[in-house]
Amino acid sequence: MWKKLAIIVIIIIFIDPIYTAGKTVVRQVAEWTNNDEIETMLLSTKEKIVDVTARLSDNASIETAIPIEDMHDMEVAPTAQAIQKPETKLVVTNVKEMTDAMYAYYSSFSPKFEIQYKGNTQRIEQIVEEAYNNAIERDDYVYGHISKHSIRFEYGRNQATIFGEQSYLMTPEQAAYVEMNVQEIISKISNTSMSDVEKVRAVNDYIVANTAYTDQTNSSPHSAYTVLAEHGGVCQGYALLAHSMLQKLGIETKYIVGYVGQEGHAWNLVKLGGQWYHLDTTWNDPVPDRKGAIRYQYFLVDDRTMAKDHSWIAEDYPKATSTLYSYYHDIDFPAQVDNQLYFSNISDDNKLYVLDMKTGKTKRVTNSRVQYVVYADGWLYYSNYSRGAYLTKIRPDGSGEQSLNREDTKDLFVKDGYLYFTTNELKKMAL
Repeated sequence: MWKKLAIIVIIIIFIDPIYTAGKTVVRQVAEWTNNDEIETMLLSTKEKIVDVTARLSDNASIETAIPIEDMHDMEVAPTAQAIQKPETKLVVTNVKEMTDAMYAYYSSFSPKFEIQYKGNTQRIEQIVEEAYNNAIERDDYVYGHISKHSIRFEYGRNQATIFGEQSYLMTPEQAAYVEMNVQEIISKISNTSMSDVEKVRAVNDYIVANTAYTDQTNSSPHSAYTVLAEHGGVCQGYALLAHSMLQKLGIETKYIVGYVGQEGHAWNLVKLGGQWYHLDTTWNDPVPDRKGAIRYQYFLVDDRTMAKDHSWIAEDYPKATSTLYSYYHDIDFPAQVDNQLYFSNISDDNKLYVLDMKTGKTKRVTNSRVQYVVYADGWLYYSNYSRGAYLTKIRPDGSGEQSLNREDTKDLFVKDGYLYFTTNELKKMAL
């Protein structure tokens, strides 16, 4: 005879920004009573993560849901699709099969699912919890795009039905757009001869060069789709797009959520040579947006350096202790010539330096203080802050330095055989 059960409701609330949400699944022990019915309970979502402690006692009273932390108020990130009924019901018999079923729904951006479980249900809470955790931990990219989520289930002695409802930061069509276009971009910015470090840098450079930080977008600024299609978004979108690109390049990566000050923030961890490093493409992107300006202060950073202005739950992520690539953190306004990277050196009064990317060694090219460095046709061009910010050029070996105007010049970039720069207006010079 079936007995009346206290049905556990698992609520995962993702707040805008999504990075403040944890991967906590609510735990509650089911209590047996002497009734032949099965009752279900579903709690509506709140604007805070809650610990659902509701339980049905002998008189069926329900305790109040209690906030587990006093989080600052944030609006829920806009969702990309309405909830629809799934076309199929999957039948599973163990944790692995349930994990696979949940992941299949999540990774296809399905808004609703119903899974039939066949088997002993004495541990159904633990089975559902374990399957859920396994499913979301399987792919940070998918997990990061879930904006709201709830699970409820009902069960008898030998079967259970699990119901899930979730909404996302992008539609299935937008997800397919990202998949197709990321593959195309990867084929253009990478090649088989590149080292893993060069691949990570290529991803950083592409996102920074092609994105402006903004929440004024048509689609959700928190999604990889918006950063890719609209060339704008916020840190969550930056990090999720970086995650997708890095994965396709064969770089092991994680999506990390935390804070900068009191504000929610998201970035990545990448694994190179057996060591983990932080990568924050958002903070490598100057604000306001400057065409061609790329930074590396948050490129392959260790925990200690990152913790100066970022915070996160350290035990949730791998440790990053290596400082092997710390020389990148002095780089501003880089211009690559073969395996040489020319840049304004932050730690030496912005003087022009060159980095040998094969050896990691740097040396000064000129004593001039430079900004907006670009390269074209055997010359480096820059704004010379040692001389009135005049437009200046120099050979890569440090010879032939000469001023090309006598105006404050900034925002240099090269396109279609012309050097563009801004004085009191945008100008161009044939190369």
